[in-house]
Amino acid sequence: MKWSRYSRLFKSERNGWLLFSSSSNAFLKATDEEADVLQQIKEDPENYDYSDVPMLYMQLRSLGIIVEDDQDDATYNIIKMRHLTGLYADRSLLLTIAITTSCNFDCSYCFEANHRGHIMDQQAEDRLMAFIKNYRADVIHLTWYGGEPLLAWDRIMQINRRLNDMGKRYDAGMITNGYLMTEEKAKRLNELRIQYLQITLDGKKETHDARRYLTGGGETYDRILENIDHVMRSDFRGRLHIRVNVDGRNDEEFVDVYRTIQEKYPQDFGRRISVYPGFVHVAEHHPDIDCAYDPVAQGAFISRIMEKYGIAPLQLFPQQQSTGCVLTRRNGYVVGPDAEIYKCWDDVGDPGKVVGSLARFDNWDMAKIAEGMTGCNYLDDPECRECFYFPICSGGCHRIRQNNLHSETKQSSCTYFRGNIEHLLELFYEGQQRKE
Repeated sequence: MKWSRYSRLFKSERNGWLLFSSSSNAFLKATDEEADVLQQIKEDPENYDYSDVPMLYMQLRSLGIIVEDDQDDATYNIIKMRHLTGLYADRSLLLTIAITTSCNFDCSYCFEANHRGHIMDQQAEDRLMAFIKNYRADVIHLTWYGGEPLLAWDRIMQINRRLNDMGKRYDAGMITNGYLMTEEKAKRLNELRIQYLQITLDGKKETHDARRYLTGGGETYDRILENIDHVMRSDFRGRLHIRVNVDGRNDEEFVDVYRTIQEKYPQDFGRRISVYPGFVHVAEHHPDIDCAYDPVAQGAFISRIMEKYGIAPLQLFPQQQSTGCVLTRRNGYVVGPDAEIYKCWDDVGDPGKVVGSLARFDNWDMAKIAEGMTGCNYLDDPECRECFYFPICSGGCHRIRQNNLHSETKQSSCTYFRGNIEHLLELFYEGQQRKE
């Protein structure tokens, strides 16, 4: 019998003793007397005399706070099994279509160097449709991506018509800067089966226009707000997510965007429209590298915004993760405008990251694909296996993990709960107390 490596007892300055299990998501408050007992159990759970507290013993066992000597390893194997099943046994096709590498924006932090690319032509479209037709999948989850996908609106509509004619089951999402989202386009989002629409605002007007400007210069904030209004006034049945790319230069302005959208759409906020932070990742030698937030700073940002403004930018209470991303999924692909294949959204437009082509299937770079799917998998990382956060962490960004294999400078891909778990749980507990 032992105290699980996934159990943590800690004292909150404002709320007393709290007990959390990352393996079972059990979260309990303890009195000082109960905490004293728990501390004794933690020090020697095998030899503690439970005769006076039989119900406590049963509770700690059922919640996974104390476990048999081999139970933590069994928990690890169960989580690993569920994760791998999700990655490899899924019958859906996760397909991101970077319909163009062209973009009408020239954002300062963009990882795509080529803003004057081109739109998918007919030959590439035909290859894409043949791939979809022949791929054995029960359902297709599409994401329209770029560049800026709305620059290729006619091509998107044509592919959508062909998908309907093909009789394939599918749903879709779209990542757009929103500048070209006209009233007419907003009316046709349901026709495209868009369930998830993402548009970015990076703070107040002045900050946003200084970060997300047109190629050649030009403001974008006012037009985007107008176009968000087109979407919200339409009969769009999906959900509009407003992303705020957060770093050390604009973090406090997340609240300005949040309040602006909340006040503009009070009936739909949290239902049809929401605001969330996206933490900017930049290359190792990018001039803005010092402004980027590592996971610990991300968690500190979430805590600060919650304490200062009463807004939870992301979840305060951790949940077990097992979904994976395009890079790690067996049925996940990113298709570029030349029908070239990538395994990560961040790779679009980089010839060195191409892993294959829909023009032929006998020369795909299986070594690159395997490295992304399994070679950098957190499930096989000895440090991750022993980590308290393992059950509530999906390994973070696997592109970062893969890049770390080839770089002397290692970036952290840990969950933002690491280094912040106690404070975030404290804030969550206080929120629950207010509700009661």
